[in-house]
Amino acid sequence: MAEETAVAEARERAAKVLREILDFMSIDAEVSAFDDGDRIILDAHGAESGLVIGKKGATLDALQYVVNRIVFKRPNEGPLVVVDAEGYRGRREDSLVDLAQRLADKAVKSARPVPVEPMSAHDRRIVHMALANHEGVTTESEGEGLFRRVVIFPKGQGGGGSSAD
Repeated sequence: MAEETAVAEARERAAKVLREILDFMSIDAEVSAFDDGDRIILDAHGAESGLVIGKKGATLDALQYVVNRIVFKRPNEGPLVVVDAEGYRGRREDSLVDLAQRLADKAVKSARPVPVEPMSAHDRRIVHMALANHEGVTTESEGEGLFRRVVIFPKGQGGGGSSAD
């Protein structure tokens, strides 16, 4: 019971923090907050939700990081706070899984490694997980920092297998 109360308090605090940040950014958006047992999910919705998302979700990622740092002073102190806008994260995950499958097919047909565009650690992980059980390919991450990308190798090429970072 105490844990439920702590999660409810964290959920309300996280929603308040996100509302204040969006106000400072002069973005008119409503914030809904709920938890799914493992995470606190904040969803910003309104006419300016595109500004909340940013390019390839970069603003969402930054907002999520800041809200987590404000609500929980230390990492892993409480449940992860996920910041979303208009269901963007689910749509992005679906499109990354589709992309991974298409590029895996291309790697198998061409018998050549296929690099994916540089992306965030979260997006790379989605690609690695989407192809983890694929019979014809393995995946690895290559590069540093903003240039880190997934490379999809036909089986029998590449390094030691899937590298989910």
